Amino acid sequence: MPSPEAVEQALCARSDPALAPPSEGWVLPWYEGRSLVNVPATLARLLGANLPAWAAPPLEDFYLEGLPRDREHILLVLLDALGYRQFLRLLAERPRCIWGRLAERGMLLPMTSVCPSTTATALASLATGAEPIVHGLLGYELWLREYGVLTQMLQLKPVYGTDDECITEWGFVPEAFLPVPSLGQTLGPQGITTVLFTPAVYIQSALSRILYRGFSRIVGYTDVADLWLRAAQYFAQPPAERSLSLVYFSGIDTAIHLHGSEGGVWEAQFDLVTRAFESHFYNRLTPAQRQRVLLILVADHGFVDTPIEAALDAEADPVLRQESLIPYSGESRLAYLHLLYGAEPAVLERLRAALGERFLLVEANHAISRGLFGHGAPGPESLSRLGQAIALARGNHYLDRQGKRFKLRGRHGGLLPEEMLIPWLAAPLDF
Repeated sequence: MPSPEAVEQALCARSDPALAPPSEGWVLPWYEGRSLVNVPATLARLLGANLPAWAAPPLEDFYLEGLPRDREHILLVLLDALGYRQFLRLLAERPRCIWGRLAERGMLLPMTSVCPSTTATALASLATGAEPIVHGLLGYELWLREYGVLTQMLQLKPVYGTDDECITEWGFVPEAFLPVPSLGQTLGPQGITTVLFTPAVYIQSALSRILYRGFSRIVGYTDVADLWLRAAQYFAQPPAERSLSLVYFSGIDTAIHLHGSEGGVWEAQFDLVTRAFESHFYNRLTPAQRQRVLLILVADHGFVDTPIEAALDAEADPVLRQESLIPYSGESRLAYLHLLYGAEPAVLERLRAALGERFLLVEANHAISRGLFGHGAPGPESLSRLGQAIALARGNHYLDRQGKRFKLRGRHGGLLPEEMLIPWLAAPLDF
């Protein structure tokens, strides 16, 4: 098995001179077997099941080397925004952390997120096994031409609407949005129980309705103690058949958006969920109960600090306003530009001058052909949602709208290693 350092080096060294030259220092998604999109097929393989032919392949074999293959139940923990490099630093500072002790019995390796490195897109890939270009949930904010509106995809609200508006009132059906089935719909008929543990306020959210169709059970929790107590109760008496349980924790992500890396706020969220895992979950299970479980910890993306001075106000920039058919969509650090006159050379030249050295501008068709969003067949609306050009952020730069630069101190969505590298921690729960 290659060392974690060797895997990280390979992930960071992979480049595409025609899209992302090595000088950019970016990490490209490794959809062929070293990314988050490869996790669903890996889970299915471990549980003796299969995903459809359109799904991305499993992780490469070395991600499973030495792991037991006879576990009946998989506990998949997703800590939103816990990048691999950030995770390594925390483990080095906390030598007796339970995640580190579990890694000693199993493995901890880096892999890549998907593109863009953002929650909505990553969770859609994790919940289906489909690449972003296939499932079409290609960012936090998307132009939905079928509804004629720029939409915030976590709550399905118009970006320029009021807090009360939601496009479900216009006839949008969350359960029909993705063109591919969820893991619940795929694994259920193969005899595998699927369970989601998520904050109670998210149970009926639009995103949950989009992602977790067909799950056997959805459990809402109020805080981290409640989360791990409920999980312990479930694993104390798990179903007789095989099961996949997904735990989703958003505290780290919320903290980095509001505070960035300053003040120790996101680290406090990590400590909170970690201590509760050990005291309210691990210590409450008997050795026999633990012996049936394989633990896997992943993240959807990492993060970077994004100070106010790194912003480019897209609403105030005259060139962006003049050349755009609608406001930018996607991510503030990987923005889709829908252009009034298309990707004409003169238009692109004016945009490059306006963006300066802060962004690399590429044609959307070029990024698609190079596999930035995956190599599968595009979903029915994927191409329309990507616009005609894509602004890829360099350093910690980002596009801004609605004065959000004064509220958000940390972001993700781009291609820096701190955003793209995520952990794969896999270990038998009994140690």
